[in-house]
Amino acid sequence: MSESAKEEREQRNIIILGASFAGISATHYILKNILPDLKAKNAKKDNDVEAKYHVYLLNPSTDFYFRSAASRFAASVDRLPADKILYDIRELCKGYASEDFTFIQATATGLDTAARNLLYKKATSELEEDALPYHALVIATGSRTGDPVFSMHTDTPTLLSAIKTRNAEIADAHDIIVSGGGPTGVEHAAEIGELLNGKPGWFGGWFGGGSKSREGRVKITLVTAAERLLPATRPAIGKAAEKQLHRLGVHVVYKTRVVQTRKTEGGKTGVMLSGPGSTSPSTSQVREVDLYIPAHGVLPNSSWLPHDLLDSSGWLTTNAQTLRVDNAGPRVYALGDITSFSRRTIPEILDSIPVLAVNLTRDLLSFSSSPSHSPSSEAKPKGKDRHLTQQTKTIQIVPLGSGGGVGEAFGWRFPSWVVWLVKGRDMMVWMAGATGRGERIKREMLKGEEGVF
Repeated sequence: MSESAKEEREQRNIIILGASFAGISATHYILKNILPDLKAKNAKKDNDVEAKYHVYLLNPSTDFYFRSAASRFAASVDRLPADKILYDIRELCKGYASEDFTFIQATATGLDTAARNLLYKKATSELEEDALPYHALVIATGSRTGDPVFSMHTDTPTLLSAIKTRNAEIADAHDIIVSGGGPTGVEHAAEIGELLNGKPGWFGGWFGGGSKSREGRVKITLVTAAERLLPATRPAIGKAAEKQLHRLGVHVVYKTRVVQTRKTEGGKTGVMLSGPGSTSPSTSQVREVDLYIPAHGVLPNSSWLPHDLLDSSGWLTTNAQTLRVDNAGPRVYALGDITSFSRRTIPEILDSIPVLAVNLTRDLLSFSSSPSHSPSSEAKPKGKDRHLTQQTKTIQIVPLGSGGGVGEAFGWRFPSWVVWLVKGRDMMVWMAGATGRGERIKREMLKGEEGVF
């Protein structure tokens, strides 16, 4: 091929949207494994069209935020510093050549599936909208929490500002309500309890012993609409969590919802709490507290997507077996929290990466733009897709402060000291750096797929 021909060769963009756990993992896999395969295909003498492939990663923030540890980070940066949970994406990906990879700090604003263009706005330009054509697209924009401290809503400065404010509010508070009986609410209430009321004692933390409530310096109330804590686990796990929370000075209230909140003239927050199982204001009471923290539920980051690609709750309708977004056209995939079938857990993402790896590889390697192959350019590749097997067993590890916690995996209950060993001592921040740098990525082989070239 002549030099002029090389300059005119087609560029096929592989775009990953989102750089949380799912997106950063997909980016590393594509760059380490799929891109070399595509270059090898181009190097074949009998290849019809030589194309240049380029990988783009778009994310509103310049940092990878390990939000699994946010409950401790949000309580106090003294308990978990920012440099243990935030990693510069440009540094994480600095080993890739500029001719192969580009990171853009930007927010997706639209998707034109007919023209196969991604619309976005760079962080440096609030008004100007750009378009980037995609040959393949991986959507991993994830979910966001109601409270901005538990997830990356926009960019790192905004997150750090919210964390600084929350740390100060917690330090000054004497009466706190946390709403949410899931892992985030339970973990965060425990972190606040240990921070402000002190540890319950060595044996009480490690072995989960003792159910005696302890009146702490600060009144902390955990409110949940459910009948028990951590409802995805067996009832005994929730009971054990309640006992450990009591030892941290956290009082648990069940079957109660937060109907609304308002700021009072004295600077406190009025929290309207419903009666058991009721959302009627007529059965509500209002408590004035120093601080109210919503730590329940997540919302999809999907407002930029066409409505016909979303389910009734706003999640991206995704093939639960192949991870393809079938209604968006060829070579469009979704990964992680944004998917309509997701249970929104790290283990599920880890199970999904090999599925994306194999199916994306097969789809890209089997593509041909040659007229002699048309319309097979959009046909399915030879062989079988890799299918995701949904994990029905609960996997939850919930630290209750730095001394222990509760957990369950595949039907097995974890002792408190195991929760400390696995997560409670450092919130698994070792995984943050390893994930961000792609050290956990391994190649998935295409079994029996010699014909994909």
